[in-house]
Amino acid sequence: MNEVQLRKCCVVCGGNVMVPAAQLARFPVFQGTVATPPGEGERAPITWIACASCGSAQIETLPPHSQIYQAGHATGLGQAWARHHAALAQFIKLQAQGPIVDIGGGSGTLALAYRNSGGLAPWAILEPSAMPAPDLPRDVDVAVGELAASNLARLAPRTAVLCHVLEHLPALQDAVATLAACESLSRVILAWPVLERWTARALAGALNFEHCTYVTLATLKALFGAQGWHLHAEAQWRENDTAFLSFARGEPLREHVAQGTARDAVGAIGAFYAHFQITALQIDRAVAMHRGDAYLMPASVYAQTLLASGLKETRFRAVLDNAPLKQGQRLYGTSLQVLDPANILADADNPLVVLNGGPHTPEIIRALRTLRDDVDILKVGEGAAGSETTSKV
Repeated sequence: MNEVQLRKCCVVCGGNVMVPAAQLARFPVFQGTVATPPGEGERAPITWIACASCGSAQIETLPPHSQIYQAGHATGLGQAWARHHAALAQFIKLQAQGPIVDIGGGSGTLALAYRNSGGLAPWAILEPSAMPAPDLPRDVDVAVGELAASNLARLAPRTAVLCHVLEHLPALQDAVATLAACESLSRVILAWPVLERWTARALAGALNFEHCTYVTLATLKALFGAQGWHLHAEAQWRENDTAFLSFARGEPLREHVAQGTARDAVGAIGAFYAHFQITALQIDRAVAMHRGDAYLMPASVYAQTLLASGLKETRFRAVLDNAPLKQGQRLYGTSLQVLDPANILADADNPLVVLNGGPHTPEIIRALRTLRDDVDILKVGEGAAGSETTSKV
């Protein structure tokens, strides 16, 4: 896990004919913030290749796992995540069987939502960097480890839950095979970001070193079918284009995993990056015309993607973020410090906040207006490249 990973064959179907898709020259390897000064190797090229067999795409060369996931960064907090977890908890209550293992369950936000919804099944979190939240229910077990056959055998779950986790695993086909090999499992439940929609909407979190494989929803279902998991139930969480999927064990399907073409993936990924390159130019023009202090928000991959796409960081005084753990640190891959908007905006000179918050944008705007009602906000929009992608709100 501490070495560069070279992925020449398709990690979805095993195909060995891969075609060039897109490249971004320098992208931050880690999506979070750090307390150290800027150093060498914080950015690396992202080179996408597409599979001629199944139409999926993947980053060809991944930096070491220990660098990509060097610390926590995605808090899973906020109103949008609370609504998501509450809906997923209801779906799990309806579809799960027996003891549940929450693979990559982090601090336990989903476990807490499940218990708050009245869910009573035994629940264990399987997490390599376990840091249980203080309010985690006492009847939730925490096991340190990754998705591996030995860990599943030790926990013997009937249901495996992967909430926005599967898309982070660099060997997708192997991960599904590991689930299929666990004899105690009868259900696999996913919360899966519908990547073709995220990419079409130009959500910065869609493609990066963590989301290192582009797989459509149809191809994902076919992959599970080829491993003997049949779709049992499905629901859509439309607020952030996430699919809730419940798979039940059955006979492996003989059909090929292919559900798309390499050309589709090349077009989708190319349009995704083109959107941010155009958006970076539009922001540069707007910030150059602004007379006052300019800030970028939030301190996450949403800001990193804009900067990696050509946005000039020298015009910004800082990155703003409401997360206390990020404040006072530096946004990785940049020289920008992270500051608390509550402390900065009150005394700022005619502040302009460039906001790329994805599904969290509405609640961030409300919070900024509460802090200072005359703050200028330049919102980064969604959609395909080629049109105006920013707007004042």
